Amino acid sequence: MIAQPATGQWFVSSEGTRWWFDSGAISLDFAYTGSMSDNPAWERWQAPGDAAAWFEERYGVRVRVTAADLVRVKELRDAVARLAFDRLRRRPLDARAVAVVDRWAREPDVPPQLGREPRATLDRLLATLARDAVGWLRDHGDRVRECAAGDCAVVYLDTSRSGNRTWCSMQRCGNRHKVRRQRARTRAAAPARHENEKGTDR
Repeated sequence: MIAQPATGQWFVSSEGTRWWFDSGAISLDFAYTGSMSDNPAWERWQAPGDAAAWFEERYGVRVRVTAADLVRVKELRDAVARLAFDRLRRRPLDARAVAVVDRWAREPDVPPQLGREPRATLDRLLATLARDAVGWLRDHGDRVRECAAGDCAVVYLDTSRSGNRTWCSMQRCGNRHKVRRQRARTRAAAPARHENEKGTDR
């Protein structure tokens, strides 16, 4: 049986700290294995085996990925990333990226079955990812958000019931915001405390 993948993955910051990021969609997790924001440092798939390992981890199946396959995989991945940013910026969807995603979405995917499921192939998995992307890009494009931290450009799909998710990760940017806010309060309170102490000394 094909596993229904949960969303989210571990990232490592430039300082070497591991933090958990839930993008909100498996196809957006897929996009985040690459150079989102044209940053080569984000690239996680240097060889075909890296992509194969990701599919096995997420879907619980082993598929063969060749060097030629990796080019096709990255084409779909980069198209999803481009369209996510288009939705974020509220601009028209890139026509070439739309064509790539739609082409894969028309292919047979890995459908849920009560009985025997069709054999999972790389193409079927890519079609499944493309259909997932079509779903949120078409129906929930207004929920594509960017982390509110001024020094973070991570993009996610806000799947919260209230639609008010603010941070890429509470563990990372949310916690840093709390620390900064507390430090600002401490600094603001220091002059008043100093004046009170002077008044007591008189």
